[in-house]
Amino acid sequence: MEIFGILLSILAAYVISMIYCAFVAKLVMRSDRLISWVRVASQIVLVLLVTEVIFLTSIGAVRSRAVLGPSFYVVHLVLFFICTPALAHLLVFRYRNRWYLVPFACTALAFFLVLMQYSVSESLYGINGDDGPYSNPPSTRPSTDLH
Repeated sequence: MEIFGILLSILAAYVISMIYCAFVAKLVMRSDRLISWVRVASQIVLVLLVTEVIFLTSIGAVRSRAVLGPSFYVVHLVLFFICTPALAHLLVFRYRNRWYLVPFACTALAFFLVLMQYSVSESLYGINGDDGPYSNPPSTRPSTDLH
């Protein structure tokens, strides 16, 4: 069932990326001051993503969480949502006349991010969310008994 979710996420990422890139190309391109601010912010976001990937490939998700604390997963989730628009900004700003090609790169990044999210989440919390090193142990979970 997860495979269908992943496949649908690819299609959704492409459609949403196309709409977003059209928005950026048409509306945001009118302000050079806004473009320079968004460019810097997008570069910072993508550098954070590269840093996270380096952490995950070198020491893994569990150790990254242990080293960086609970904020690791929060930052990971924020990056999951903002990295694709950050890439769209940089590419649309660079290829203004061919912005319609940018959603392909955004979709590829979104697919990578979905796979990375599955991997990090399962490493930290387990496949079902209850058997990983950072999941709640059975004794602290709320009871589902309805006596």
